[in-house]
Amino acid sequence: MSTIKTAKDQFITQHLYKHFFILTLLSILFIFLFTYDLDAFLACTKLILFVMAAYLLINAISTRHITQNAFLSYMSIFYGAINVLQGLQIILDSLLKTPVNSYYLSMATHHLGKLSFSIILVIVSYYYVHKPKKLEHISWYLTLAFIVICTVGMPLFANERFATFVNGHSLSALFFNLTLNLLIPIALLLSFNILSPVHSKFSSTLKLIMLIFVCLVSINETISFFYFVPLSGPSIVLHLFKMSSLYLLIIGQIECCILRPFSELYLQQEVTEKDREHTHQELYKYSLYAKQLENNLKNRTNHYERILSLFPEPFLLCIDDKILDTNQASLDLFHSLNKHNLAGTSLFSYLKLDEATQQAYQELPSHPGELLKGETSLITLNHEIYDIEYLFTTTYLHDSVNIVCILRNITEKKQKVVAEKALEQQNLKLSYFSNLSHDIKMPINIIYSALQMQTHAITLQECRHYTSMMQSNSLRLLKLINNILDVTKLDNNMVNLSPEVFNLVDAVETLCEMSYLYMKEKEITYTFDTDIDEKYIRLDPGAFERILFNLLSNAIKYTPVGGKLFINVLDLDHAIQIHIQDTGIGITPDKLEHIFDRFITAEQGTSSKEHSCGIGLSIVRDLIHLMGGTIKCESIPTKGSIFIITLPTPPLGDIEIDYPYQATYTSHNIKIEFSDIN
Repeated sequence: MSTIKTAKDQFITQHLYKHFFILTLLSILFIFLFTYDLDAFLACTKLILFVMAAYLLINAISTRHITQNAFLSYMSIFYGAINVLQGLQIILDSLLKTPVNSYYLSMATHHLGKLSFSIILVIVSYYYVHKPKKLEHISWYLTLAFIVICTVGMPLFANERFATFVNGHSLSALFFNLTLNLLIPIALLLSFNILSPVHSKFSSTLKLIMLIFVCLVSINETISFFYFVPLSGPSIVLHLFKMSSLYLLIIGQIECCILRPFSELYLQQEVTEKDREHTHQELYKYSLYAKQLENNLKNRTNHYERILSLFPEPFLLCIDDKILDTNQASLDLFHSLNKHNLAGTSLFSYLKLDEATQQAYQELPSHPGELLKGETSLITLNHEIYDIEYLFTTTYLHDSVNIVCILRNITEKKQKVVAEKALEQQNLKLSYFSNLSHDIKMPINIIYSALQMQTHAITLQECRHYTSMMQSNSLRLLKLINNILDVTKLDNNMVNLSPEVFNLVDAVETLCEMSYLYMKEKEITYTFDTDIDEKYIRLDPGAFERILFNLLSNAIKYTPVGGKLFINVLDLDHAIQIHIQDTGIGITPDKLEHIFDRFITAEQGTSSKEHSCGIGLSIVRDLIHLMGGTIKCESIPTKGSIFIITLPTPPLGDIEIDYPYQATYTSHNIKIEFSDIN
């Protein structure tokens, strides 16, 4: 566009000197007529000025909508109308229907024209800058006002009294003539000041024309005031300046409304033609390049077909969810004789994918490069069901984004894993029953041996020793049988809890004190700590005591002589935590994650006292889950273990219990829980 603008300015500037040449010829013609015949000069001058004013008016009105400068068009309309009015004195005389001297009528039109043009010029300038959309409407209003002013003002000014006043030498007449002659130059200067913010809209040629117009009008008004009586005497200079100003506005109109718009269209068309030609050349180059790409694509497609046929895994190429292409491995997996049986069918009719996976599959084209993996089942064409692994990703092929689907039959692998897990479970059960048999057999052997030895006992002390052996092993048998019964109840949902409200902090402290006797036997010290004095909770006290005694029994059992236990109670606002930490032999990481599983033992020790059949902690976990809580274990081998119990504490309202916690476990029950320590 900058090239077009430069070309337009050069086009106008190169022809501007011709207009000055024409204007000079007209001036010489006027001077010749003036010196040859004054009447012919006046008649010819009025005719030329009238024709120029009429042409300016008609051209400005006709081209006001295509002009590149609306201000110039509307100024030309009013300037042409005023000069046409001054040339229509005879018609005005007949319209007024009163015998008016032609000189008086000329005086009236001369002064009304100056006054009207000055006011209209300022108003048009203001609306052109501040309210350009309303410029045409305000112009019609100004035209109507101009007609009213002429109709009302003509009878007032076209008389002898006004002519005598203007031609007089009084101070008021001098001031009136001075003001009237300065009115148009002042109006022009004021208008140009208003137009200064939008001066960039005026071309350089148009600025030059407007500047010359201002100079001509200013000189005309100055000469009219100092050297001539208005409309009297041989005013050749005034007529020349009037003609020059009209001619300048005419060439300005031609530039803005004819030459510039049409030259711009011509230059734009020329540029467009050049762009079109350049575009055709580029399109031809691209067409050659496209043919080359097409040949390359065919070669790549053939190469892709060869690679696809050799790919060992089942491979499918899809558009949306429709199968586009497959390899031989896919045909074997689907039990299809050829590709046509699969082409065009929905992938989801064979793969059983959930809605979330299907949605992620549909979004793959908008996320190129992403991978979607998983496992599912596949239904073949002959209705066999396989377990498969799938991998989805995207590729650009055949001028579109395609989805690549790679499948792997893992049916045998999964069957092998299931068989291995079943074998492992069977081995666990065998190990469990072996341990259980050992745990049952060992106390029975000890009891039987003690009975045999007791028959040979001589002293009372020996009898008591063997009786104590039989009693402790009987308790171990009772504990084992109780655990087996509890496992059976938990597996068959036969455990019925009877919740009661009690102070959990007081309960934990009481149960620790009841266990102290067994700690003392191994010289183990314990520390009880809490961050709250009381916390009421609704639980089954018997089940809670079973949990805590089991964990304390294990802690004492696997803590060496002289070790330490730490029991902490922590308030978590909506829950409460119980920490039971020991300094025992700990649990290895490979066993830690399975410590609460059924039939799993940590195998921390090798002696009979450290042996376990692996159901105590599973009972603890199940009871805690029934209470809505959780349990976890953290351990470091040779450093010790910590069991963390978390129980929910929903609001219970206002409860006051002023008596200490009373354990439900009797001393006999406690002996059973701690029987495998002795």
